[in-house]
Amino acid sequence: MAYYNLEEQRNAILEIQRILRDLDYLDSDLARIRLTGNYDAETKEAVRNFQQKYDLPVTGVVDHTTWQVLQAVNKAQKEATQLARAIYVLPKNEEYTIYPGLRDNVVYVIQHLLNTISQEYDEINDVPFSGIYDEATENAIKELQRINLLEANGIIDPVTFNRLANEYERINSVSQ
Repeated sequence: MAYYNLEEQRNAILEIQRILRDLDYLDSDLARIRLTGNYDAETKEAVRNFQQKYDLPVTGVVDHTTWQVLQAVNKAQKEATQLARAIYVLPKNEEYTIYPGLRDNVVYVIQHLLNTISQEYDEINDVPFSGIYDEATENAIKELQRINLLEANGIIDPVTFNRLANEYERINSVSQ
């Protein structure tokens, strides 16, 4: 590889070292190396180990093919160990409210959360899983609001939803 200056070269070597070190955390066959920014004997040996493991010509030099495989393996390892991605089921604006009478997929989520929470709170009854913000769902939300010292109006605003989500996560993490 050609570099315009020594800093660019050092950064490229640091990137190689970071990837090799990250891969070592997941694969003990590769040697753990220090991040020095120098293509030293330790780095060269780690590259050789990587090349041998992935059936590449064992040269200790990061050529184009080695770099491509190094990046691909690193990406695959990160994807394989990544936590599930969180999704937003509510609008991202801060002013949303959910009122009784709503028919929407988000109500299914709320009903699931309430039914999980109801396993720990006698005051909160199970609700029908209908996708409709009906009277039973409203009453369960009001109980949740009372338990959490919020105004028990049955309206799901960001504060109420966050309390609902926090209770669900607390209960769900204990049961796993």
